[in-house]
Amino acid sequence: MNGKGVTVAMDLSTPAAPVDSTLLIPRSHTVHMVRITAPDLRQAQKQSARIRAQFDDSDDRVAVLLDVIAHIAPEAHTARTEARWQPAAIDTTTGDTVLYIGTPRGLAGLILDIYAAGVADGVTVVPAVAEGDARDTCVQLLGDEVRTILATHSARSDVPIRRRAG
Repeated sequence: MNGKGVTVAMDLSTPAAPVDSTLLIPRSHTVHMVRITAPDLRQAQKQSARIRAQFDDSDDRVAVLLDVIAHIAPEAHTARTEARWQPAAIDTTTGDTVLYIGTPRGLAGLILDIYAAGVADGVTVVPAVAEGDARDTCVQLLGDEVRTILATHSARSDVPIRRRAG
């Protein structure tokens, strides 16, 4: 772990606008950001350990960010219903990436657990829903409620954002 607190990024690209335009906030020391996907937290922890080991003998630091496909709503039932019936931003049926459907508090808890357990230095939240009001609400809750919850737990949320092109 990088010792600087959990980092949370949001990948807001969509199938209609898949351009990679990640904005990272520069830090005073050299940090390599490595984004990973894994089917579960155990596999993510193994990948993170391998990546960190590659940097053990250098002065450079690495931060590993785990992709988490997520859809959140004020109520878990609403989130589940929306995720089931709205167009998906990415294929959530393959099981290749950690998936979270629920409330902002639950997602914040998962992010804090990922960091505290040393699974990764943070996460890149990828909204599960492709478009519409449900996606807009999810993104707003990520930016407002999840960030607030993380901040109250003394977690840092840098919020580098992969913005929608166009």
